[in-house]
Amino acid sequence: MAEDLGTWPPEQATVLVEVLQQAGITPQARRTREGVEVTVEDDDSDQAHATLVANMDRIARAARPAQPQGGRRRPRGAARQGTGERQRPRDESLASQRMTRFTRPVAILVAALLLAAIVPIHPMLRVLILAGAVLAIVWFLGRDDEDADGG
Repeated sequence: MAEDLGTWPPEQATVLVEVLQQAGITPQARRTREGVEVTVEDDDSDQAHATLVANMDRIARAARPAQPQGGRRRPRGAARQGTGERQRPRDESLASQRMTRFTRPVAILVAALLLAAIVPIHPMLRVLILAGAVLAIVWFLGRDDEDADGG
């Protein structure tokens, strides 16, 4: 019977297999859609788990991209492309840009709703105020899209 050590990304599976082989264990590796499935014989499972835990830092480093060559390093503030935590600041800046795009239309809507609700005017005039606010919002959003497209 075989003990499953999990499914690993190819880079980490390569290091895991090397570490297990250095410990005298013969692992079986099989590629799947999710990654590389690594198994060992039941007799070696305790030693394999201990070896895995002892070399976890080395296995984790295999998933990280290599450091740039040539001694030049990026400044800390430089934007990096990737996934996870590195991409969050970029996503947050895009979200804040999208939010600032809607500030003027939201202000127009709030002002129109307050004007229509608080000021004692004819009901037909209230409808005209709200319709004008909607038209102004559509105009501002359309103008922002044209500016973003370069038109």
